[in-house]
Amino acid sequence: MSKTLVMNFLNEEGKKTAVRVNNVREDLTDLEVKAAMDVIIARNIFTSTGGDLKLIDSAELVDRSTTELKVK
Repeated sequence: MSKTLVMNFLNEEGKKTAVRVNNVREDLTDLEVKAAMDVIIARNIFTSTGGDLKLIDSAELVDRSTTELKVK
């Protein structure tokens, strides 16, 4: 099972934009994620079609498991 961190921001147009990071650590904390999101905004690391990322909206960890099926 792999975990993906989804960090949601609001851009200059007020639209939600997501930044996804795959295969994150199991013990990732809220404070670490907030600090990373603050750095992304402060250093203007990413932009979107609606402009620069301006505000933190939300964040979530998504668990995904895959079961291979024998079809051959």
